[in-house]
Amino acid sequence: MNTPLSTCSPDALPPLRVKVNDNGSKMQSYALPVDPADLQLGDPLPPNDPHAISVHLPTWNDTLGWVTKDPSVLHAMKTGYPRFFMPRVVDQLGRRLAGHVGVGDEGTPMVFASKTWGEMFERYMGEDVLAGGRVWGVNSDGQVTAEDDKEGLCLWLAVVVGEPKGTEVSKARMFWQHTGYGISSRRAVFWLERASFLKRGLCREGQEICNGIQEQPSSSGGHNCDGRSVDQAKQDISNQIAGLLSDGDMILGKDDVLLYPGGMAAISELIATITDSRPPVRTEDSKKPKVAVFGFLYVDTIKVLERVHNCQVTVYGYSYTDTERFERRLHNGEHFHAVFTEFTGNPLLQSPHLERLTLLRKSFGFVLAVDDTVGTAACLRVLRHCDVVCTSLTKMFSGKCNVMGGSLGLNPKSTLYTSLRQGLHNREQDQKNVWYWEDVLVMAENCQTFETRIEVANENALAVVELLEESPVVKKVFYPSLGDKRGYDDYKRPGAGYGFLLSITFKTEEKAVAFYNGLNVAKGPSLGTNFTLCCAYTLLAHYNELDRAAQFGVEEYLVRISVGVEERGWLLERVKGALEAALLV
Repeated sequence: MNTPLSTCSPDALPPLRVKVNDNGSKMQSYALPVDPADLQLGDPLPPNDPHAISVHLPTWNDTLGWVTKDPSVLHAMKTGYPRFFMPRVVDQLGRRLAGHVGVGDEGTPMVFASKTWGEMFERYMGEDVLAGGRVWGVNSDGQVTAEDDKEGLCLWLAVVVGEPKGTEVSKARMFWQHTGYGISSRRAVFWLERASFLKRGLCREGQEICNGIQEQPSSSGGHNCDGRSVDQAKQDISNQIAGLLSDGDMILGKDDVLLYPGGMAAISELIATITDSRPPVRTEDSKKPKVAVFGFLYVDTIKVLERVHNCQVTVYGYSYTDTERFERRLHNGEHFHAVFTEFTGNPLLQSPHLERLTLLRKSFGFVLAVDDTVGTAACLRVLRHCDVVCTSLTKMFSGKCNVMGGSLGLNPKSTLYTSLRQGLHNREQDQKNVWYWEDVLVMAENCQTFETRIEVANENALAVVELLEESPVVKKVFYPSLGDKRGYDDYKRPGAGYGFLLSITFKTEEKAVAFYNGLNVAKGPSLGTNFTLCCAYTLLAHYNELDRAAQFGVEEYLVRISVGVEERGWLLERVKGALEAALLV
């Protein structure tokens, strides 16, 4: 069971790593408030946080049970990654809103903060599977409306008619997962606590009912964090990202960074802008926007391209031969709207041939987008070589694993800069305040130590890699510093490290399972957390496409570790213990 924070034994906790910043102040690591051995299946990560975005899966079989929907495992889940596991409070709000508009609670409610996103969902699903055949707008005072709302005082509700395990509901949940357009748990809590119309019929006679809500605080005061208004917090986040992405004479301005409620939401908005469409529009293959993908990208990037935005996607590997194959298609007259890649790749930590793709982008006019979530702008300089950098701020930028966010950074020297900026800002104006203000404030507080934390995590990861490389149970360690690292070093910032993420394959499947089960750290989905987080990556992300993953070298029994900022000795002792467990099988 979880131990109350006030009664935790200090000896059981990860020792705090102290880092001295340039200004002389000390930064302590964000260790888990309990020993990982005391965590139970389904506990939130971080523990006792109502807005935690990961969940503990302590054994290999627990992960298998999650992906196969084992009832005993699902019952134990107190939470999950929000795009894969709709927060229970969000579902509760959706059902209350459905009852308010008279739809009832027989379907599956989906709640969005933007009319644009609600309408995208409606087109994606088709009116015949939505209760009432439409999306319902509900103002903060309870009025049902069809009017657009620019102040963030309206939620957009669609209720999917169908069995919970039916194809219609599964399709709806895919949209929620792939796009990241769903509302956050903090927004749901705020509405449930403040919207008086949702309390009617539940209050005792004579009990005073609170007034309506004002969801978006004023920019001049009201809700704030460290004395900052919400507008100032957004600007501070944008300025920090712009400073990280700027490189020499390439200086990003205030309009060159756009913020979103999640990394996938940022990518989805970019795709919609590039294809100049009102997705999803079903067309013949010959008329679909063409997109090339280099590397085995994060699972939802490819799926949002194909399933939501109806793109024709060609997936290439990271080899130079793959780049040549793509180049031949371009010279043969094929037009591609965009190329997406990751630097570095997840989970194999590979680096694309970015220099060659950069030259092709200039010659053939496609948008080159690079996801730097794993590599981070603190370690790499890639924006100069592409048109736009996509980042999940949910990960190491936040680090605390308790808030979602995403960003797009535009290259002001790109020939496509003006059109991209105009298109993205036009869409932004249609959905102002979609990133909930409380989430903004939490992110603004979390990200202040980003550069210091990434330095510590990089050092810890390198030490873990060196330990793993020496073990006879390990078949291969995937990390940018290993093998031919020139593709990484060409873009590495002076003095920077090789990142916080690594992956491992083992001599046998049994040893992989024993290592995972024996590693006494937090285990679950996500990465880039201040605490070390391990997962059975391929099983968790690609269970229904194991053969396809294997074609790209992503083995079924691959283990991925996102290294945190704990004291190094504490961390290495846990890795040693897991390796010893693997030796015994």
